[in-house]
Amino acid sequence: MNRKGFTMVELLGAIVILSILMTIGMNTYFRQREKSSRKAYYMMHEGVYSAAEEYYMDSIGDNSDVSVDKLVELDYLDGAADPWNKGGKCTGTVKKCLRNRNKKIGDKIDLYEYVVTLKCSKVTKCLMYPGKNPCPAGNVCPPVNS
Repeated sequence: MNRKGFTMVELLGAIVILSILMTIGMNTYFRQREKSSRKAYYMMHEGVYSAAEEYYMDSIGDNSDVSVDKLVELDYLDGAADPWNKGGKCTGTVKKCLRNRNKKIGDKIDLYEYVVTLKCSKVTKCLMYPGKNPCPAGNVCPPVNS
């Protein structure tokens, strides 16, 4: 008798090999997706900082906190889409903090830092700009250097 086809052992072996390859492929896919979402989050963090800096330059004398929603509303920021939640948005605030007060006569330039807190569905992070340093406890402005 001449039978054509595969034995059960051969079929099981092929299924095991395919399932191992799919597991490795899916793991790599999800890892890369998470990595790209984190990169998008940090790029948005920098975008919020840049938008806030521009807002404070245009609003001389306004040192109050500004929200991400306000930056979007005033067209300083295109949007704050959540990288992990399609259709969701990120929220947050920016605080303008005096870093160094120049005491030289005739030098009226004070140096500022910005405490940027950005909250998305998976991550809430606070960074200080420029320099991207972690925020002090409580996300408050650090003491002024004289």
